[in-house]
Amino acid sequence: MHVLQQPADRATEFTTVASSEHYDGSTLMVAAYAAIWVLLMAWIYLLWRKQAMLAARLDGLERSIDRAAAAAAEKKASKAQA
Repeated sequence: MHVLQQPADRATEFTTVASSEHYDGSTLMVAAYAAIWVLLMAWIYLLWRKQAMLAARLDGLERSIDRAAAAAAEKKASKAQA
């Protein structure tokens, strides 16, 4: 039978709630640390891939600049001979 309580009584009482779920604190801590490590490793992997793509793009841009400089030098040399 449920007894009606006054608001002041409810604020100072602690009553447990029956639940079928029960997890040990150490299990939850290990799960939380595992989740953090997985997220950290995934983030580092994504940063590594992005860095590799940027390095490849930079190499391509440097090759394009070198080709353009060589073409300009060749064009200047051919004008000087003519």
